[in-house]
Amino acid sequence: MAADVRTEKLKFEQYYEKYYNQVYLYINKKIQNVHDAEDLATDVFIACYEKFDSFDPGKASFQTWVFFITNNKLKNYYRDRKINIDIDDPEQYIEPAEEGFEDDFVAAEYLTAMREYLAEALQEVSELQRTIITESYFHNKSSKEIALKLHMTDGNVRVQLSRALAKMRVYFEKNNISWEMD
Repeated sequence: MAADVRTEKLKFEQYYEKYYNQVYLYINKKIQNVHDAEDLATDVFIACYEKFDSFDPGKASFQTWVFFITNNKLKNYYRDRKINIDIDDPEQYIEPAEEGFEDDFVAAEYLTAMREYLAEALQEVSELQRTIITESYFHNKSSKEIALKLHMTDGNVRVQLSRALAKMRVYFEKNNISWEMD
């Protein structure tokens, strides 16, 4: 058992050495703040280390997985600082090939995996809830605007949205997918 732990730790250290600079450069290019980029890159690898036992090379490469976590950390960074980003513009999340970011194929693999996870999670909710999620998160509609469109009360829209997000969180947790939807 101890040999397995050492093997996993060694494997993680190899991934860290291989990908830390890529993650740091990617984050720094996005936020253009050296100190915050260093902190975020460290946070990414702490999260990777904590969830390393859930990493499944059958689902995605380590590079895809680490950049999935990186983009979650960036999203939290933007949210915490009230920086607005356009979720309909994938270019804000995925850059073309950069130093160390092997090629556009890896970026496309990440984006495809992220979209597939989201599509699968959306199948866990009702059609009405999918509509509310789409209107809220992809079209930036308020619950009042959605309520008017769907002939519902504002409170009912918020309840349906909350229930849908709870179902999606269960899906993500059940499948060991790191995704924060707040």
